[in-house]
Amino acid sequence: MPYRSIDDPVKLRRVLEATLLLEADLELPALLRHVIEESCSMTGARYGALGVLNDERTALVEFITVGLESDEEDRIGPRPTGRGILGMIINNPLPLRLARLGSHSESYGFPSNHPPMTSFLGVPIKVRDEVYGNLYLTDKLGSPEFTDDDEALVEALALAAGMAIENTRLHRRVQEVAVLEDRDRMARDLHDTVIQHLFAVGLSLQSMAGEAAAAGMADRLGSVISNIDDTIRQIRSSIYESGSTQAGLGLVNLQRRAEKLHGQLVIESPGTGGTLLIWQVPVSR
Repeated sequence: MPYRSIDDPVKLRRVLEATLLLEADLELPALLRHVIEESCSMTGARYGALGVLNDERTALVEFITVGLESDEEDRIGPRPTGRGILGMIINNPLPLRLARLGSHSESYGFPSNHPPMTSFLGVPIKVRDEVYGNLYLTDKLGSPEFTDDDEALVEALALAAGMAIENTRLHRRVQEVAVLEDRDRMARDLHDTVIQHLFAVGLSLQSMAGEAAAAGMADRLGSVISNIDDTIRQIRSSIYESGSTQAGLGLVNLQRRAEKLHGQLVIESPGTGGTLLIWQVPVSR
């Protein structure tokens, strides 16, 4: 473990304090910035950056910097994608220290308006043994290059950062599951309400069946069926607005077709692969 090579108790305490700070903040953007800031502070780096890798781990999709003003970043232009020295750590995720960044054979050079940078320290950040991104530090203040202690400190911080990032992901997943479960519950409640309402309509149809000889029977039956249509339309609209279609509840996608077939009022539910007989009444033709 990298912290085992740190003999200075003051530096060890700083790593512990930085770790506790990372664990206390569950917002990922703030967490990543803390990692850079603490790394710069502990090593005396003028500039720091953290590059987040894409899913294929072949290039950088996010590049967060510390030490540059916003107008300086704007003048530099597009963020790095992982060429040159940055690409070396992507392809070979191991710590890398250089006394002069520009003198390395793999150096890609700097774009226009980029501040000069000399000494370099790069360390990968892993989450569950997979590289999440890379931490880059440049220009050690008061010294021509970063030291073994600097590398050990940053490796220890990167290890803590990887665990904190994983915790952040877990918290986010728990929250997402809680939201989906709440939507499922709402969808089931709404579905039950629909069934109760349709049952009440069925009772109304039963009472109408005893009046088959009465005038206007067809109109009254048509009105009740229209009421069923409106109820299902409203409940579907409410479910879609709540986002519950993503929860995978089959009955949430309740579709309807109300018709008179041999004296039966039928509601079809394609999501369940069957039909639901709400009520059976003799229909006068």
